[in-house]
Amino acid sequence: MAQPERDERLARAFLELADSLVEGFHLVDFLHVLTGHVVELLDVAAAGVVMVDAQGRLVDVTASTHTAHQLEEAQLEFDEGPCRDCCFRHERIGPVDLTGPEAADQWPRFTDAARAAGFAAVPLRLREEVIGALNLFHTSPDALTPAALRLGQALADAATIGILHQRLAHDQAERVGQLQTALNSRIVIEQAKGVLVARLNLPPDTAFERLRTHARANRHSLTRLCTQVVEGTANIELFATPPEAPQPP
Repeated sequence: MAQPERDERLARAFLELADSLVEGFHLVDFLHVLTGHVVELLDVAAAGVVMVDAQGRLVDVTASTHTAHQLEEAQLEFDEGPCRDCCFRHERIGPVDLTGPEAADQWPRFTDAARAAGFAAVPLRLREEVIGALNLFHTSPDALTPAALRLGQALADAATIGILHQRLAHDQAERVGQLQTALNSRIVIEQAKGVLVARLNLPPDTAFERLRTHARANRHSLTRLCTQVVEGTANIELFATPPEAPQPP
């Protein structure tokens, strides 16, 4: 990516992450914007987000690929892994070589499930408050440079500020319900992926990428688009081929 184009995309990323006080704000869509920018700017294979709910439990909110989603779910199931440690230690974890002995000793069950991927996690934090973790997946242990990790942390910090600003504009009941709404949206997204897999014979990662790309290209909410797919009001054939890349605003 040429430097002027990278600078433009970087500026757009921080602008979009700061713009959370808008009508119709939706947490899952906002975090999909974050993971999209992270994959694009850090050149990682995938990115995902887990968040801490009102009971202090980790919740898998979003991931940019089906495989990344499975790795996040594995950490929650086994109660071990980099993103869990990132959230509860309040510090960056990695980059971690999941093929090495140290990872196997530290997270034996998760590492066994994730041998094919590298991993890093940076906290979603503002000062001492940590609300989750941004997870970075890569295919080689040395893929993430210190500069890339600093940029990943900066994007995570910007997203955290946006989320906390949005929460301050709502009462406590709405803030508690926000994460539950995000979980409900995740279910709809998984259902929509299943529709495309069954109807178009697409791999899960391809189905998810088609949904994300169509939503972004047409400036639609991903959650709303997936709801239309599940309800049968969207033209499924539109997802048979990738759409044209979205133009910058």
